[in-house]
Amino acid sequence: MNERRTIDVEELVVDEENPRFEAVSTEDDALYSILADQKLGTGNKILNLARDIVAHGLNASELLIVSPIEGTDTYRVREGNRRVTAIKLSLFSERIPEDFRKLAPRFEELADAMQAHRLIECCICDDEDEIRRLLLLRHGGESNGVGTVKWNSAQTTRFNEEGNPQTARALSFVGHLQEDYGQGNLWKAAAVIPPTNLGRLITTPEVRQMLNIDADGNEAHYRGGHDALLLDVLLTLKDKGVGAIYDKGARVRLVEEAAERLEPDGQRQARLPWDENGLFDSTDLDVGRCSGAAGTDSRIDTIRDGSHDALIDNQSQGPSQEPAADETSESPQSDGPSSHVETLDDGQQDTPVESVNNVRRKPVSKAGEEAMFGHVLRPKGPKSNDVYRAIDWIDQQYLLDPTGMTHLLPILGFSLRLLMETVAREYYQDKKVNPGESPFNTFMENVAKPVIKDRLDESNQKSYALASEWIDGNLKFEGLCHQWAHGAMPVDRASLVRQSKLAALIIDEVWT
Repeated sequence: MNERRTIDVEELVVDEENPRFEAVSTEDDALYSILADQKLGTGNKILNLARDIVAHGLNASELLIVSPIEGTDTYRVREGNRRVTAIKLSLFSERIPEDFRKLAPRFEELADAMQAHRLIECCICDDEDEIRRLLLLRHGGESNGVGTVKWNSAQTTRFNEEGNPQTARALSFVGHLQEDYGQGNLWKAAAVIPPTNLGRLITTPEVRQMLNIDADGNEAHYRGGHDALLLDVLLTLKDKGVGAIYDKGARVRLVEEAAERLEPDGQRQARLPWDENGLFDSTDLDVGRCSGAAGTDSRIDTIRDGSHDALIDNQSQGPSQEPAADETSESPQSDGPSSHVETLDDGQQDTPVESVNNVRRKPVSKAGEEAMFGHVLRPKGPKSNDVYRAIDWIDQQYLLDPTGMTHLLPILGFSLRLLMETVAREYYQDKKVNPGESPFNTFMENVAKPVIKDRLDESNQKSYALASEWIDGNLKFEGLCHQWAHGAMPVDRASLVRQSKLAALIIDEVWT
């Protein structure tokens, strides 16, 4: 059966096995899971969707797909669960779960207007194979053109802003901030600035040089090294608006004045500590020192978290990046590349960092060694993202001088265990589940292994060979992490890289 019919929302049941979340037992649990999945820092995506439905109606280009529930006059929603949830909670706010009761007044404001949208045109289908085909067309990716082919950022900008390059760069800049730093303070500050204002700022070459921002066509990318300075500039622009950057002179002065306060004499600002939102907090800093290369001192910053010390990176360095194609190691203004021993707020010295035209960049390894994790990761949580970037940064320091930096290998081993512990804690916090006294062990046994095993059952790719060893018990990944974390076993980089690839697979499948 495959027919269209208009159905009252009361006869539609939100799918308890919606792929957006793990299967639950009741529709009320499904409503809770959808609200939890769609929460924002302020508000909720479902509330935003409800407001849009009231203002514009349902999306006429996408029918709901439903299947009959045997023995009843109701239908299970197979595609369109968010829309049905938005309508139901607007009409029946008493069904809003206790954890989200603060949203109830906002949904109730929509109740009268939502009555006009309670009758929904649906495609009724009772063929599971056909339903799966339809869902894959919608959510399964492009499939070489068979599925939905999404616009890229340039195409989206061309549609929304008629190709305004300033706006395109602003959108690209915000997108890259989220990819590289998660939804932290930098992204939050940039995302609320009107794209026209942000684009006006970062289109100025002098501003880009001072803030270490690359621009190429419609793309703009922050390369790290000036987190506190960039945050200060963004917050000023957010508060003062276009008046602060009306002309080129004002834009340059804005950044120069901030740099004089935060980076006197060209010194790099201290990294941003973790705060209550998952970034850094300076109250948690405990600074240790270790011997660096070439007689210099390098800092190792640790986070005290009650039971253990969590190694993190100097966040102001940003993610590892190769120099842009148009950059050279020498310039007419200099006799060649210079190496600066950078000073932090407490007067201690940091690892040498290359300077190109006074724009400080994170050192990039030229050793040709295989990278940790095998590829770039995008952990879902802000803290796991920070720890991952810390590992990447520390590994780059090791590769600059493997002989002089051997002391970093035990730190990397400890940090790999910390990364997986952080992922486990964030996962259970996101799911609102108590993992017990050992989140790491519980996560690896009850979450990671079942997911990876399912993936192994449907794929024979060579990239899963290491995972197969782990599932079969031939690789004691958890044991290695435990021994490295407690200094009970020496760490060599080959083993470290190998285990990091398994960690990457777990993060990609469970926490990305």
